[in-house]
Amino acid sequence: MEPARLDPTNPDHQHIAERLQSDLIVWFATARPDGRPHQVAVWFLWEGETILIFSKPNQKVRNLRAQPAVSLGLDGTNIGDDVVTIEGVAELLPDGVVTAELPAYAAKYAERLANMGWTAAHMAKSYTQAIRITPTKFTRIQ
Repeated sequence: MEPARLDPTNPDHQHIAERLQSDLIVWFATARPDGRPHQVAVWFLWEGETILIFSKPNQKVRNLRAQPAVSLGLDGTNIGDDVVTIEGVAELLPDGVVTAELPAYAAKYAERLANMGWTAAHMAKSYTQAIRITPTKFTRIQ
């Protein structure tokens, strides 16, 4: 499937890009090997064309090994008035290619990490699997 690109001249796409830059949480859905959905809230970094997530080597990583198709959802309003959904394909990055110590990621979550008594280095030790998602479809629901 072809990667989807956001068109900076399209107001909906501009809004999606702003949300991807500013929102702190995205709902990340994968499919278990038996087909059942698995959905979790995760931190993420919008890299302009791809989304980067760090994970513990757990259920979502096992799911991605079997099926790389994913879905993500943003709803910063908490009442369903501004939902953004993203379909995409996930890639499990090799160890050490990128970690949660990535400056842009560490800066985005600095306050949250500090509130937890963590540093980006501490997070990188626990969340060792980098996942890069290439969007194939963006949808804004309002």
